[in-house]
Amino acid sequence: METQTESDLLESLFLIPREPVKQFLRTLLNLVYSVEVTGLENVPESGGAVLISNHTDNLDVIVQGTSVLRKVIYLGKYELFHPQETVLELLNDPDSPLNTFPLSLMKQTLVTALNALGGIQGKQLMHWGGHPILRAHNVKDAKSAATYYENLENYMVELIQKGELISVYPQGTRVENLEPGSFKALSAKLAIRAGVPIIPSGINGAWRMLKPESFLTGKAFGSKITYNIGKPIYPDQFPKEPLKKAAKMVTEELENRVRKLIDSPES
Repeated sequence: METQTESDLLESLFLIPREPVKQFLRTLLNLVYSVEVTGLENVPESGGAVLISNHTDNLDVIVQGTSVLRKVIYLGKYELFHPQETVLELLNDPDSPLNTFPLSLMKQTLVTALNALGGIQGKQLMHWGGHPILRAHNVKDAKSAATYYENLENYMVELIQKGELISVYPQGTRVENLEPGSFKALSAKLAIRAGVPIIPSGINGAWRMLKPESFLTGKAFGSKITYNIGKPIYPDQFPKEPLKKAAKMVTEELENRVRKLIDSPES
């Protein structure tokens, strides 16, 4: 019987290394756009840290991930790392045609293949720096939602304490305008709880630069994108206040710094 170690080894043979992909994307970015990065020295070479930035376009992730020298961890939806599960739910439905003869004869083979492909995709994303967030099971009321987000926060703190550099967009989502929206306190809470530096950064020029019209009109080509990384706020600089108040104070400082970094690098 094939052992788990042998299975992992076989899957690892299909993984595409991170660095060649990173180099390819960086080259592609600079062929299309004019990307300028400052402040790379502000990112610690090792150890846990939280990296924050404004977020206006999906291009932000590519700019950030290819600019920072070390691996950046991004949290993604559970389903991205387990794409087969949605299909398997349909296949296992009592009304599925695969539960009737003769299609039932091929069901197990199909399930095995889907699990293998899904496993490879999940491992590939994690190899590149992705981590699945906890799956939201039965988050239907305020109490279960609070428990879910508490577990999610604990999960992120654990990743940081293991020495990961984790990227968080404190706006919570992409903001479809040039001005950064108000910041949520999660990123500051993570840094304070984990006792690690939090690094502000700002991206300018990426807004709508992945939209088809930007390429059709030629606006994207040669468009200047700047990514400025500021000086970290270290744990000994965190306010000596209860967590909630300290996180609010740090968040206000970070929001001010990011707004300045969007316009120009720190001197």
